[in-house]
Amino acid sequence: MKKIKDVINRKVVTISPEETLDKIISLMKEKGIGRLPVVEGGRILGVVTRDDILIREEKAPLPPVIAFWDLLITLPGNKNFQEKLKKISSYKAKELMSEDYLVSGEEDDLEEVVTKMLEEGYPYTLVVEKGELRGIITKSDLIYNCF
Repeated sequence: MKKIKDVINRKVVTISPEETLDKIISLMKEKGIGRLPVVEGGRILGVVTRDDILIREEKAPLPPVIAFWDLLITLPGNKNFQEKLKKISSYKAKELMSEDYLVSGEEDDLEEVVTKMLEEGYPYTLVVEKGELRGIITKSDLIYNCF
């Protein structure tokens, strides 16, 4: 049986809780990743994903912003809208992150973890040993390493 350690992606990129939305988007685009664990003092606080960046209803300015992965199209270019957009850009990781994420250990059975990912709707699992983030496994990692 394969273990998590057999398919782990150890090249996990992390951010601090103070990282701004502008920098988060730039980092995701530069690294080609869709999720960034938020870490402070070696402890995982949460995860910022592309879905967190696609403006949440309670934070969206009016008129709405349509966010695409490589392009941000803003509807009317009036001053009020631009001010709201600037405010959104200054949001920090700690304000955007989700504290709901799946954690697995390196020795966990891969089949059990994948089943849990699918059943509970997690597109990734953070791999943690002794309280320290060791890596991540995404659906892409599974496809790349298992087939």
